[in-house]
Amino acid sequence: MSMNLQAQIIRRVRETPDVVTLYFTVDGRPLDHTAGQYITVYFDETDIKQGKAYSLSSTPGDQYSSITVKKIGLFSGKLHGLRVGDRLTISRPYGFFYAHQDMPIIAIAAGVGIAPIWSIINHELRNKATNQTIKLFYTNKTADDIVFRGAIDDLAGRYNNVVKQYFTTRQIESPYIHRRLVVTSDIINASANSGFYVCGSQDFVSSIWRQLIEAGVHEDLISTETFFES
Repeated sequence: MSMNLQAQIIRRVRETPDVVTLYFTVDGRPLDHTAGQYITVYFDETDIKQGKAYSLSSTPGDQYSSITVKKIGLFSGKLHGLRVGDRLTISRPYGFFYAHQDMPIIAIAAGVGIAPIWSIINHELRNKATNQTIKLFYTNKTADDIVFRGAIDDLAGRYNNVVKQYFTTRQIESPYIHRRLVVTSDIINASANSGFYVCGSQDFVSSIWRQLIEAGVHEDLISTETFFES
């Protein structure tokens, strides 16, 4: 008996020029998942028979489940082509990115690497009676590429324990955005007894992980997740 599920698209939101969030349910309900997990999506008409993994950007307790997808190649292009009412085959949620649930959060994301981190941040704020610090360091090419920017700004404005810094690589620096890549010196000053979450491209994740280790962060405190282009 197949363990795969049939999901139906309920809502579709364009986050940036090349990123959409697809909201869906299975049998009219959101998935039962933990913050930071992911699913595998399958399309029979592609040559990727094993499917492709996408992190859930939704938070447990949301009305709908969601994935946030950048259009890069054929597979992600097919996801971008889905409309409200369409169906797709997915796996059950799996993975354990959210590994340090009793510690302050230092999250370092690039591009759509924000997806599982967004799930974790919202879980922390909605479901925990805590004032533990949440620091988000978020890199994109331009300000127009910052996924969930309005919602991130809103959280940082409403919660004193949420701190965000944006970084871009192709834009003039402003009072709110640094024109450079995030580096360890941005992060390490307030890192004592924190759990680190790093998500983005393979090169980005490898670079940040190496910098954190060299700065003295124990590898057991670093959770990483890599996005592969397709």
